[in-house]
Amino acid sequence: MIKMDVLTQVLNRGISNSEQRSTLASSDAAGITASDNKSGIKAEVGIHVDISPLGLQKSKNAGRDEDIDESELPDDVKNSLKAIRNQQEELEEKREELQKLMNNNAMPAEEKEQKIKQLQAEIGNLVRAVADAKTQLLSSMQEQGLSDQQIQKAMMLMD
Repeated sequence: MIKMDVLTQVLNRGISNSEQRSTLASSDAAGITASDNKSGIKAEVGIHVDISPLGLQKSKNAGRDEDIDESELPDDVKNSLKAIRNQQEELEEKREELQKLMNNNAMPAEEKEQKIKQLQAEIGNLVRAVADAKTQLLSSMQEQGLSDQQIQKAMMLMD
């Protein structure tokens, strides 16, 4: 078995990495230009589709967990890894929200301070939740008797 201090170091590194990681996403839709040779008019040709927030989330996550699904880990470990990723993603979203709020100079100072404190509390709770989930997963894997290789794979998939 992997020594507990080595596992703790890997776990702490993963927590530290998740706290530092910031995800920026942007999406652009490019139109196709068609021209009418007779009149010289150019018009955009394309299709506009609105997708519900739930649909967007599902499509965003569709390929995200493919590496977990393809691993040869027990299903409960895979589900825990996916839950940890979801918590990490929520944590990043809250951090981005806090950053935007801190840069917002149009909001009254008292309201801004109250919202900042609320977001900081939510971020603190999420950081603890991620750390607890990782610790519980590690303990669970050891109790299940997973091989060192499987534990290392799971730790790698956590980051």
